[in-house]
Amino acid sequence: MINRRNFNMAAAAGLGAVTTLSSEAARAAAEPTLSLNVVYPNHEGAKFDIDYYRNTHIPLAMKVMKAAKVTLIEGVPNGDAAPPIVMICHFEFSSAESLKAAMTNPEMAGVRADVAKVTDIKPMVMLGKTV
Repeated sequence: MINRRNFNMAAAAGLGAVTTLSSEAARAAAEPTLSLNVVYPNHEGAKFDIDYYRNTHIPLAMKVMKAAKVTLIEGVPNGDAAPPIVMICHFEFSSAESLKAAMTNPEMAGVRADVAKVTDIKPMVMLGKTV
């Protein structure tokens, strides 16, 4: 007989984190938020210093951008397959004006330059909004 708890834990470990929203939370999330999403696609031999990223780079980025919230999503292997994405960094902003201020802040040049201390991956950047 399959133990449902162990099955769910194995599934979550194999696919990454799982989020479940109650209907009340889903209604609260219906208000659109703007985001800056930085995606680091994996490649053979890719280097990524997760400790530096989490402890140094992200605090620097938050200080400069003044985002309302940041969520880091680390890719995990699926069985023997390497994750296609090493990291997704999801910055949320309270308004279009705050996102524009972050993107046009001259100190962003320093944040972008700091990425070289973290990884050899060329990140993809996507502006977005929750729907």
